[in-house]
Amino acid sequence: MSFLSQLLTRIRSILTFALSIAYLSNLAIKSPAIEDLIFVLMLIVLVLSFKEVSGSSRMIGYATFTISSILLLYTKAPVSVWQEALHSNLFFVVMFVMVPLLGIPIHRGGYTQALEGVFERHIKTNSRYYLLVSFLSAFVGILVNIAVVPLVYQICRNSSLSSNHKLLSSAISRGFSTCTIWAPTTAGIALVVQLTGSNWSAFFPFAIASGVMLGIVGYVMTIFEERKTIQGIGVIGESTPAGEGYQVTKIIELSAFSIVLIIGIAIISWATGISTIAIVSILALIYPLIWLALIKRLPVFWQEFKGDYFNLRLPAIKNEMILFIGAGLLAHSINYSHLGDYIPQLLSFLVGTNALLLTLVILGGSLSVSALGVHPIVTVTILGGTVQAAAYGVSPTYLALVLAACWSIGTAISPSSANVIAVSSIVGESPLRVSIHWNGLYAFFSVIALVVFLTVMRTLGVL
Repeated sequence: MSFLSQLLTRIRSILTFALSIAYLSNLAIKSPAIEDLIFVLMLIVLVLSFKEVSGSSRMIGYATFTISSILLLYTKAPVSVWQEALHSNLFFVVMFVMVPLLGIPIHRGGYTQALEGVFERHIKTNSRYYLLVSFLSAFVGILVNIAVVPLVYQICRNSSLSSNHKLLSSAISRGFSTCTIWAPTTAGIALVVQLTGSNWSAFFPFAIASGVMLGIVGYVMTIFEERKTIQGIGVIGESTPAGEGYQVTKIIELSAFSIVLIIGIAIISWATGISTIAIVSILALIYPLIWLALIKRLPVFWQEFKGDYFNLRLPAIKNEMILFIGAGLLAHSINYSHLGDYIPQLLSFLVGTNALLLTLVILGGSLSVSALGVHPIVTVTILGGTVQAAAYGVSPTYLALVLAACWSIGTAISPSSANVIAVSSIVGESPLRVSIHWNGLYAFFSVIALVVFLTVMRTLGVL
């Protein structure tokens, strides 16, 4: 990397963090001057990000910005509409900037070694391996989002079962998808709750039940696949002594860290009425400091902040910057041009007011498009921004759950999703193989399970 590239990356990191701090600060201050500063910083970071973004994110980014610009220019939208459209999804970018800070206590709190010890002691079969890796991906993914992929890989890579690339990639990608259907720290859930107007307290119980169901689907599939292979039969061995890093107290500590965080987000959101996204972002900045102070490791926060976070995590936000700002711009341009009016009309023609048909059409259509390589953020944003739940006789919570399923399963089968791309790079396989070949059947059974669950809940009158 040239000196100029390094300098521009450093400037982009500084401006990205400054943009996030200014955004969170202005939630309380509400200053027009700071609002203008935020917009200018966002434009600069966008330009610098477009220079660095690559692969599918670049393609999706160029497509969304180009289509949005054409629509807004054609409809002669005023500058205020452009500004509102560009600003609409900024809170997602801010969340992506702040959430990686939650990973610092995991990296530097002594928890990684303890988790490695669990593998050494207890994991002897494919099904046990899948269960633990998928659970870790879901559990840790709540805190660090897509950074969970390399983190979980580092934890489980020493297991002999990690040589099974299909098992490893399926466990990580599917495990992560089970938390993206409910966790408030993930961008997809923040997006669907925002778009549908669903109440978080009403959404959460059904969403976490859906996540558990997805986990069960993946685990049952692994058991059946294990029974079909000679390698998967009769390989349960005796437990071996734990490695030096195995400490039950550290596992309990990590569990407490996550539980307190999730409960804190829910309570603060309910008590204050502040957006869940804002609360997640603020707690991501404050909570690691408090936790590391409690376990007497506060100095490592500043070491990690100046090192890995500033040099690796912040520069990597370029993809999220382009994808989410572009998605917000596209949703606004579709609404402003009234192009989105055709989507409800098409749905009404296809499903009428039948909730089951609505669910099948949205899930089937969205996941088919995801499998073709379109990131779920595009379809979820368009559907969430144009479809009104009341028009189809369903509640906002029901629609939010359907869109959350589109996002969750879509990230497991879309070759362009960060989940699939990160996993495929680790196992050395193509994104298409990881997404369609290895997760296609999982997506099919997951849709069946979720449709049955949603239909039963609605029939009982609780959803």
